[in-house]
Amino acid sequence: MPKKGQVLVEMMLILPVFFTIIFGIMELGYIAFQTIVLNHASYEVARIGAMTRTSAVSGMVRTNCEDLKDLMHRMLGAFSDVSCTTEQTGMDAQAGIPTYDLLVTGTNRIKLLFPISSLILAKPPGSGRREISVVMRMPIEQPLQY
Repeated sequence: MPKKGQVLVEMMLILPVFFTIIFGIMELGYIAFQTIVLNHASYEVARIGAMTRTSAVSGMVRTNCEDLKDLMHRMLGAFSDVSCTTEQTGMDAQAGIPTYDLLVTGTNRIKLLFPISSLILAKPPGSGRREISVVMRMPIEQPLQY
């Protein structure tokens, strides 16, 4: 037969471990959700940048990344950032011009929700935030030149 107070002591030993596991699972779900949101926002920024924010100057393709940063800030908020570069991917045999891809790297510093799990998942440790990043590649649309 259990002694008086045994259940209380057992609960006090098990409850912190149980809550840590539950909050950790919820925090990982939140990080996954934020990664999906960042992935979609980076895709949209790359698509818009590849279609409208590029210009061909002396055969090289240039991208205005500042407009894309403003767009990412409007989508995700102040802790988001975007960097972009162009990369030549080959030659278009029909047009005889090089083809380029726009590489967009989107980052977002998210605030973690639960104090216990943020001690484990935060980067840098103890900051309560975690930086996530994704890279999108989008072919740059170039009009045909006759």
